[in-house]
Amino acid sequence: MSCFLKLRDQSLILVDFNIRNGLYYQVFKKNHPSRPHLLLSNGTHEYTAFLDEKGHFHVIVKNSRNQIIHLKETSDQIIKEVLLDDPNNTFNIDNIYAISAKNQIHLFYYADHPSTKTPELIYHLVNEPLTTPKPIATLYSRSINYDCIRNHGELYLAMIVKKEDIYSIDIKHFENFKDLSFQTSTPVSSEFPIIYCKLCIDTNGIMHLIYVQEQYGKFQLMHQCKDKEWSKENLLYSCGYPIKPVIFLYNDALWINWNENGIIKAILSVDQGNSFSKPILASIEDSDITLHSYDADPESSHSLICNQLYGIAYPSPKFAVLHSLDMDGIHFNMTPNTELKLYLNAIKNTLNLSVSKSALEEENINLKNEILELHQIQQNITNQYNELAELTKKIQEEGKKWRDLYFKEKTEIEFYKKRVRQLEKSLLLNNQNTDPHSSELQEGSNLIESEKSIVKESDVQEGE
Repeated sequence: MSCFLKLRDQSLILVDFNIRNGLYYQVFKKNHPSRPHLLLSNGTHEYTAFLDEKGHFHVIVKNSRNQIIHLKETSDQIIKEVLLDDPNNTFNIDNIYAISAKNQIHLFYYADHPSTKTPELIYHLVNEPLTTPKPIATLYSRSINYDCIRNHGELYLAMIVKKEDIYSIDIKHFENFKDLSFQTSTPVSSEFPIIYCKLCIDTNGIMHLIYVQEQYGKFQLMHQCKDKEWSKENLLYSCGYPIKPVIFLYNDALWINWNENGIIKAILSVDQGNSFSKPILASIEDSDITLHSYDADPESSHSLICNQLYGIAYPSPKFAVLHSLDMDGIHFNMTPNTELKLYLNAIKNTLNLSVSKSALEEENINLKNEILELHQIQQNITNQYNELAELTKKIQEEGKKWRDLYFKEKTEIEFYKKRVRQLEKSLLLNNQNTDPHSSELQEGSNLIESEKSIVKESDVQEGE
């Protein structure tokens, strides 16, 4: 797998290996490709190349002596450093990949556990002193891949895991590189073997995951995306051959591209992965098309987001799909297609105006519905207020009745109190009389007269 590096000055670096020339690099500038420069004479096919935040390129390679070598470009030379030495190939290191984030170099590779000989995915923070390689997970097979991407300095790792008879994909968001801590989510779980996966994050922060699973002899290309939550799986394509699709974004369009038994195919989404086109045959036709890694300086091109592309390296680099759409000088020997860029920008502006108008109409409808809801709430509050006012009036009337009854009963109580005092006075006077019999007669007479008088007064008050 060749590695392409896009620099700030729009030049393109190719890092490649062949048995005759060893590991070398070549710089392609507009109409002026350089001669190949040797990096390592005893290199192997196990290598990776990337750019750091300063725009310098790095190469990490496993040489024929089973050493892991780090080659770093400086202002005037290339420095070589031995990262690991495995003379007996005890760890059987392969699947090397490295990336730069937050001014640190992050190295990944497969290696056998020295005791169990079980393959593991290893993480190595290269330029941090006193750090050692650490295992991330145990692998059930070396034939599966993993994918690591960078987004605004953050690292995300996708890897395939098998537990018992269930295959799943874990997405790990690195939080602390030294302690190797991360947040893990598992958007995919399947009873069918998952053999390949790729990640990509668009300019809106939406994460896109594609993967290939084998089901009843068919290889299915699946897609899921995550804005706030992971979407349901979406079957995009099915064929009878194992495929290794790549996913990339170019000018806000999401492309998925793969090689199917020598035929290059692609599908497109222009609505952030909500829907996809039918598969098409790519216009590029070449039997030498293979998969290449791609890393670009952030200042070189904002319109292309990817870490792998299908294409050819010789006689001049050419990438599938992008070769027909290049509006930004991705290919060093091509003039950017300014007419196509103008046409697409005009269409996007028209669509944006249409979307804005539709959004305003939808917002207007929502506001009308909210006004109707508020009016209904106001009407309900008014009805409740009227019911409360009516209830208050009834309570006031009932209170007036009870108040009148209270004063009436109070008058009767005062009357009986007065009567009791009169009787006590009469009894006291009669007790002072020496003639008991006469006193009793007199008392009875006075009592009768008093009761008559009280009854009359009561009748008069009731009449009033």
